[in-house]
Amino acid sequence: MTGKSPITQRTARHGSHKLCKFDLSDLEWTNMIPECPTYHPSEHEFEHPLVYLQKIAHEASKYGICKIVSPIAASNPAAFVLMKEKKNFKFETNVQPLRLSKWNEKDIITFSMRGRKYTYHDFEVLANKAFFSRFHSSRDLPSSYVEKEFWHEMAQGEKGTVEYGVNVEGSAFSCDPNDRLGTSKWNLKNFSQLPQSLIRLVDREIPGITDPMLYIGMLFSMFAWHVEDHYLYSINYHHSGANKTWYGVPGYAASQFEKTVLQHVYCNKIITKHGEDGAFKFLAQKTTMFPPNVMLQHDVAVYKAVQKPGEFIITFPRAYHAGFSHGFNCGEAVNFANGDWFPLGAAASRRYTHLKMMPLIPYEELLCKEAMLVFKSSRVRSSKNKPEDTTSYQAIMLPFMHLMQSYKTSLLRLNSSRKLHSSSNTTGSQICSLCYRDCYVAYLLCKYCFSHPICLFHDIAPQTCLCGRDYTIFKRNDIFALEEAAKSFQQGKECVDKFSLSSIFSCNINDCIKVPENLA
Repeated sequence: MTGKSPITQRTARHGSHKLCKFDLSDLEWTNMIPECPTYHPSEHEFEHPLVYLQKIAHEASKYGICKIVSPIAASNPAAFVLMKEKKNFKFETNVQPLRLSKWNEKDIITFSMRGRKYTYHDFEVLANKAFFSRFHSSRDLPSSYVEKEFWHEMAQGEKGTVEYGVNVEGSAFSCDPNDRLGTSKWNLKNFSQLPQSLIRLVDREIPGITDPMLYIGMLFSMFAWHVEDHYLYSINYHHSGANKTWYGVPGYAASQFEKTVLQHVYCNKIITKHGEDGAFKFLAQKTTMFPPNVMLQHDVAVYKAVQKPGEFIITFPRAYHAGFSHGFNCGEAVNFANGDWFPLGAAASRRYTHLKMMPLIPYEELLCKEAMLVFKSSRVRSSKNKPEDTTSYQAIMLPFMHLMQSYKTSLLRLNSSRKLHSSSNTTGSQICSLCYRDCYVAYLLCKYCFSHPICLFHDIAPQTCLCGRDYTIFKRNDIFALEEAAKSFQQGKECVDKFSLSSIFSCNINDCIKVPENLA
């Protein structure tokens, strides 16, 4: 990017054909979006992140997003970490068109890679130059003013672009043993390994899920509307620099959000799948940006937050969110999950399978591993301390019972319809070659070529592999222990009457996040 900053290229307004979809002639609606809650934990409450998040989840999840102000500060700023502690740190950026798309077959927004690697300092100089060119000032401006300027620019834009260092592998938390925030459990490098975190059970590195990623922005760098992979939680820390504006739609309104996008944002000709699934799959590309007044106009709940340095933003399961930067800044984010997430994880897994989307995490494996840990723990508890009546316990127990019952039914069906050899499975999860479902308990696989595994949940599945040999049923060595755990859970208090397919997929996270009807 040379010469005049592209975000200063002011253009004439588009015609009415554009404004009929996104009418931004009056930006007073920006003052009508209510703010999400902000929490100020004490240093004592701050000691155990997932315990604290569980404490506020019942209230906060109703907004989709919330803000947490850290009671302790980092001793070493991001600039020091990324320029001194990590001397060879460089990153690439996405180039983002600064305009609204008509989202038809002739006008679809895409983001492209810049093709240049920046040092942290080089990008800061570029970003600060762009900010000064736009506002003729280097000082911070009121957030409400920057918000209006962003949407005004998006409405008028034609050729302008901005750059955003997105999904940059690494962390800006300091390794200094004297840095209080860096040595705390809120250091996102350690978040996935916290005792209550389900992600600790993932046995491979997945950037953004097991390890945090950096997001280094400039004025009007944006993150488009999206929901987290597998409906996971996310936590985003603002290390330094200008503010960010966030918009969030609560999980209970996700289906309504997708319907609104389908009817009022996208043209039918660009959607490859019908209904909400079509919108979900297109939104997953993370390039769809449109003003949140679309949600206001169609009675979809939407909230906002202005995130400042030293603050965390939490997004809750299945909460769509989007936002933009007010200038040069550096943030860091990672996904996480606790036991309450499993019902939503089940719904996400079913949706991925339906759309033949490759999963990023082995949901079935996580469920089985966590269920077995809970089962073993419950056997050594005294009867007074058993957890059967807790939301988290039932959120694990019910999906696990349903999973094991499904495997029992499928194995009986396969054994009665055709004679297949069985073999022990000592490996981890396999991905079904037909629907991309992750399989942990059992699956069909050729024991000669070991290719093209198939899950047990297809009504009609080939009996022979592509190599011509018969499939073998591979079952886990510990399948009897899994079945024993499922039977024990079924005998537990308050679970027999609730054990049904409908109860599994209508189970709410803290009574406020609902699973869509078409996934029930």
